[in-house]
Amino acid sequence: MAFRERWVDWTPNFLIRLFASPYVAGNSLQSAMELADALYKRGGVMSTLDLLGEGIRHRDDISAEVDEYLRMLEAIDEREHLTVSLKPTQMGLALDPELCYVNVRRIVQNAHDKNIGVTIDMEESHYVDPTLSMYRRLREEFDNVGTVLQSRLFRTEEDVDRYLNGVQAHIRLCLGIYKEPAEIAYQDKPAMKENFLVVLEKLLEAGHYTCIATHDEALLKKCMTRVRERQLPLERFEVQMLLGVPREQVIRQLRQEGVTVRLYMPYATTWEYAYAYLKRRMVENPHMILYVLKNLFQRGVRSLPGR
Repeated sequence: MAFRERWVDWTPNFLIRLFASPYVAGNSLQSAMELADALYKRGGVMSTLDLLGEGIRHRDDISAEVDEYLRMLEAIDEREHLTVSLKPTQMGLALDPELCYVNVRRIVQNAHDKNIGVTIDMEESHYVDPTLSMYRRLREEFDNVGTVLQSRLFRTEEDVDRYLNGVQAHIRLCLGIYKEPAEIAYQDKPAMKENFLVVLEKLLEAGHYTCIATHDEALLKKCMTRVRERQLPLERFEVQMLLGVPREQVIRQLRQEGVTVRLYMPYATTWEYAYAYLKRRMVENPHMILYVLKNLFQRGVRSLPGR
């Protein structure tokens, strides 16, 4: 992993953008919405729109992010296939937790009035407590807000009891993309996946709406087995994946079974905010580079004379 991180850090930003092109829905809200609309029309796949940005510490920049989300909500209007996702440090958590709460509440309330869901993304481990505290505070007032739990962290099963007790929560469960120290997090994928199943069982048992967020087909199959064993109604869960990861056959099968599938649909208006997200994806999944190179090669072959 250390070699991958160094290799990605040395990669020029223009190459990062090239490699990441299938995973980012353009550089504008319009481009993201057009893609999301097309995916829904073609296969009934829903999306959650995400403006890439994190770790923002200047109030003017934070205000610009909030304004973009308010524009996003206006643009979504009555599209029932769209929700939004945002990062706490995008809303000011790294600067002032109360400022972050005020900003996120403004977005959540606006979305509530429009019947649009909002998911508060999870970031590094030192942001878990303030993020879950904010989520609990908002969830007691609004029913359209969700958040994220990461099976990579040892603490996650306990967090279900600590922060979700007494509320019907909306949770995206994922492995987690942030590298964390061995004292607080699993370092190997098999352990993360095993904990994923443990936390999934806990969420389902408690009656929380659960978004199963994984591209791992073996893990997803185990999750779906648990859902079917419980005879869980389709309106109690969904499957989430990232835009650009090639899982078309899996998605098609899930949709044929009536399962809600939602893609995480990031877009970037300021690319400097997007690079951290893109580099994490490259470190975690080096295969994405092979996918992109394959796509570029195929495009080149198709464009050759006589083809």
